Amino acid sequence: MVTADQCSQTDLQRLVIRPNQSLSWRQSMVFLGAIAVPLVIVSGVLAARGFWMILPFAGLEIAVLFGCMYLVSHACRRRQVVSVGGNTVTVEKGRERGRHAASGGPDLRVEFAREWARVELAPAVKRWHPRRLWIGASGRRIEIGEFLIDEEKAALAAQLKRLLVTA
Repeated sequence: MVTADQCSQTDLQRLVIRPNQSLSWRQSMVFLGAIAVPLVIVSGVLAARGFWMILPFAGLEIAVLFGCMYLVSHACRRRQVVSVGGNTVTVEKGRERGRHAASGGPDLRVEFAREWARVELAPAVKRWHPRRLWIGASGRRIEIGEFLIDEEKAALAAQLKRLLVTA
């Protein structure tokens, strides 16, 4: 998902690129509860009837599901910010800050001269591979939007090319 904004006082334009996230953390926990409550009830009834080996496997199933949901939610906090303004193009990659200002923020920051910056949407290597979107200048380049689908990458490439051309 790509969102764009422009600063009214300066000529700085930003594109914030983030993965699509279908569920928030709270919604994920509600879903986990909707799965876990019936599972605990059924496994409790079966354990009371003598099938006690169901309990450890039910607990393991809930723990694995929680772990998977945590990993997906954590991966969806990735952010990439492309700032175009004046004479520079800045690409920042990192995580959303969330509630704690100390966690998150940019892990990588790369600047390019705006006049030399080029956007390249590379074709897929094989039919089932995704296309790759690069921005760079002077022999350096960085991939952006790795988590976007091909249609979103094409739209982002067109939007970036328009931003680089306009003065």
